[in-house]
Amino acid sequence: MDAIEIRRLKHGDESEYRRTHLRSLEVYPDHFGTLFEEQSAKPRLQFEDFVQNSDPDNFVFGAFCDTELAAIAGFRRGDRQKTRHRGEIVQVFVDPKFQGRNIGESLLRAVIQAAFSIPGIESLELSLVADNEKAERLYKKVGFETYGIRHGYFKQGEQSWDQRFMEMSKETYFAKMSSN
Repeated sequence: MDAIEIRRLKHGDESEYRRTHLRSLEVYPDHFGTLFEEQSAKPRLQFEDFVQNSDPDNFVFGAFCDTELAAIAGFRRGDRQKTRHRGEIVQVFVDPKFQGRNIGESLLRAVIQAAFSIPGIESLELSLVADNEKAERLYKKVGFETYGIRHGYFKQGEQSWDQRFMEMSKETYFAKMSSN
C-alpha cells in the first residue's frame, strides 16, 4: 500500500486541485450543490485563488498518493465581521479508487486542526446532502452534530435534495480529543 501524504495545498497545486474538484462533481453529481458544467466553464475557481495565494483563512488540504491528489477538503472562514469566529468545511471528496483507507477521516481531522489553529475560530459547520449516509457517519465520527435539515434545499428540474447541516465547537472537539 502506498503512503499517503496529507498537506495544505500551495502555489503550484492549483491545476491538481481543479482537476480533483471537477472530478468530484462528475463522480458524485448528487452530493454537491454545484454542477460540473457550471464549475468547469469557469476560467478560475474561487479556491484556486486561495491555493495560489496561500490565504490563511481559506484553504484546501489534499491527500496525495505518490504524486496523485487522491482527496480534498476545504475550509472557508466567515467573511463578515460578525461571522469571523466560525468557518465552514467544504468540498470534501475522496476519489473512489482511494476509498476504504481512512483517507477521508485523516484529511478531515487535518483540516479541523488547521481551522481551529486560526486565532478566533470557535466553531465549524458543514452541510451535506441528507441521504449521503457514508459522509454523515464520517462527520459524526469526528465530532460534528446535526443541527437541522432543510427540505428541498437543492432542486434541478423535478428532482430535489434535502440538505443536512452539522456543526462542532472548538471546545467540544478538543474535550473529545483529550478524553480519547
